Amino acid sequence: MKKNTSGKNHINFLNEAETLLEQNKFPDALNLAQERLGLMSADADVYVIAGSALIGMGRIDEARDILRDVGNIISDLSFVYDRIGDVYRKSGFHQDAAFCYEKFLSLHPGAEDARMVIEKMTLLDQEDHPVNEIDITDENIPEPELFTVTLAELYIRQGHLPVARKILEEIIKKEPQNIQAAAKLDSLKKSLDSSSTVVEKFDPDKLIKMLSSWLKNVDRLKIHATNKKRITG
Repeated sequence: MKKNTSGKNHINFLNEAETLLEQNKFPDALNLAQERLGLMSADADVYVIAGSALIGMGRIDEARDILRDVGNIISDLSFVYDRIGDVYRKSGFHQDAAFCYEKFLSLHPGAEDARMVIEKMTLLDQEDHPVNEIDITDENIPEPELFTVTLAELYIRQGHLPVARKILEEIIKKEPQNIQAAAKLDSLKKSLDSSSTVVEKFDPDKLIKMLSSWLKNVDRLKIHATNKKRITG
């Protein structure tokens, strides 16, 4: 019953707020949103109505403040994935832990704790139970300032060699004296070069000449053996 009542209240709020906005009654819409915010701070529609009302009233800076507040809320909530990921990992649910860590990075790639989360993913990869491969997209690759040799090794183990090479190259640009990164990059380049080596094209004429040469040698051996028998006979 409470769920149904809450749903009806939400619908009533939206209908009333949208009507006020359509009638350009922006102060009334803002007051309604603020009242609702006191009751349901997690209601996304409240922020939409409040922001729309402020923009309609020309209070652009305050509308920006609302967006900034929403960004902070999303940032704080993204850490739920990190914390629950830790619980999954300690309980042995490694695939679920990997999903949580990857989700955290996709939502908050610039977080100060992102480097620590990357290290956790590496530890998962090194443990007994397999984890999901990282789904490589431009969105979920961490920002360059978070690149580490450990992260590159994680991508190498999962077969994402070009991404690993990019990470190592960025590290060396910032840290030319990083011997570990340089050695890892050199080894990776050799692997990439060897895998891209073109196999020599099959040449049928060359093969025929080789077989003919072998046959001639066989014929010579036969003739030599026959002559030897005649002499000894």
